[in-house]
Amino acid sequence: MPILFPLTLIGVGFLIYALFASATLALPIGAGPAAGFGSTALGIAPLSSVIIAIVAFMSVIAIGRFAALSLSNRSARGMLIACFAIPAAIAGFSVASAFASLAGFASIAIALVAGGLSGAIAAQRLTGPVA
Repeated sequence: MPILFPLTLIGVGFLIYALFASATLALPIGAGPAAGFGSTALGIAPLSSVIIAIVAFMSVIAIGRFAALSLSNRSARGMLIACFAIPAAIAGFSVASAFASLAGFASIAIALVAGGLSGAIAAQRLTGPVA
């Protein structure tokens, strides 16, 4: 019985980490299911639609990283980074706002900080070196 509390905390901590990690990938996560649902609406088989969704998700990440690392025009790089960072900031804001309201305090300041951090992490992931 005493082991359940630490395991619950670890599980909840991992859930929060996974939600914020997925928030920084908001644009590719949005493009993948959109491509999958669109292909299903066109009459493609469900397994093929899942494959199309995964390929679209991975393609958006690959094309974004390649473009961010190879563009020489600073304004074009800024626009590309903004295309990835703005949806990530909105998703991070939404996740933090939901967790704050679940915890009992609805503070917009916490949500704004989390949204800003999610957007900054998304921009860094796009332009940073591959690890």
